[in-house]
Amino acid sequence: MDDLEFALANLRGYPFEKFAMAYLREQGYQVHESGSSGPDGGWDGQVEIGGREGIAHASVQETWRRKLRSDAEKVEQLEEERGEDYDLFVFVTNQDVGGRQELDMQDEIREEYGWKLRIHHREEILGELRQNSQDLAKEFLDVDLQKDREHIEEVREILESQLDDIQAREGYASELIEGPAIALHVIPNGILTKRKTSARGIPDPSVLFEEVTTYSESKGKYSISYGRGGSGSEQHSYAVFQNDGLYESTSVSAFHQKYEDLWLQGFIQKSVGIGLDASVILAARRTMEDLSEMGFSGTAFAWISLLDAEEVKLVTPDQLGSSLHRSPKTIDTDRYITEHATLQIGSDEVIEDFEPILDELWREFGADGTPNIEDGRWARGSYNTTSSGTILEEGDR
Repeated sequence: MDDLEFALANLRGYPFEKFAMAYLREQGYQVHESGSSGPDGGWDGQVEIGGREGIAHASVQETWRRKLRSDAEKVEQLEEERGEDYDLFVFVTNQDVGGRQELDMQDEIREEYGWKLRIHHREEILGELRQNSQDLAKEFLDVDLQKDREHIEEVREILESQLDDIQAREGYASELIEGPAIALHVIPNGILTKRKTSARGIPDPSVLFEEVTTYSESKGKYSISYGRGGSGSEQHSYAVFQNDGLYESTSVSAFHQKYEDLWLQGFIQKSVGIGLDASVILAARRTMEDLSEMGFSGTAFAWISLLDAEEVKLVTPDQLGSSLHRSPKTIDTDRYITEHATLQIGSDEVIEDFEPILDELWREFGADGTPNIEDGRWARGSYNTTSSGTILEEGDR
């Protein structure tokens, strides 16, 4: 959860109502506010857009459907009291509303009252604030998105430099064998403050696509671990923690050859490997814990990158969970970087934050998003190892 998401989630009462009416104006509504005050009290504004007139309500209640139905009853009473005929009901909420849920509520309100229902919910509001309404974020949520964007670009430059080294097999990647590689980077939001932790406080990092590490060493300003299958000057995977909190893990062993094609395992299959989604989630979850123990706090940015993997294909499951080598799409580029995820340091709930970028990767390979995660929760059974017991449980966030 980044600063904007946190601020929206914690805006309450009259400030949220004022924000909601300002947001509707940004969306093209004519708004005449009611003048009432108090959390979720009265009606919040009379609105008009596209020739339709009606009433808008704003709410932060988690039980948003119950509140929407209650507010609809109030609007019906207001319609009768004022002798007016509305054909629009607008509901603004900082809660998550799924597409199917929204359609169902639209049908319900139309059948019950004859109004067109328009819901403005969390994901839509966040997207509009980031893309088109940065001034509202600054005024009502005290979040400077322009400053955040510049900051992210600076952090992105750090990421690109790390990827340059991996592809050139320089720096930490100097012993990595040749071939396509997948990389996970986690970079604390405060990395540009130059804050460092002591060398003794750097843990051995977990390696992407590896259940256990075979060798780790501390180098003073960083700690590095290696996965299985490597020795001497030839390593198949590694992970590194810097004393400024930067985490990087890169794996060549994540790919396997079948016939003439190279494949990346997309899901857990014990005979083949841990799989893309589970591997990323487990490494990120451990990294959030490690960063907290190193003394870092706040948020961190995370990216997944595919390097020199333009011909690689993704192993996808059939309905029974077995792997299918169907010849899906390839990414057709020697460097693919996902959008970033924003993670909360110290929290083990990383699945919801990673779902959008894992969906993105699966779509790049021609699938309809990841089948392993649904509504921010792990949805493909529990995973355990002999040494650690259950490490990924169905329903985890």
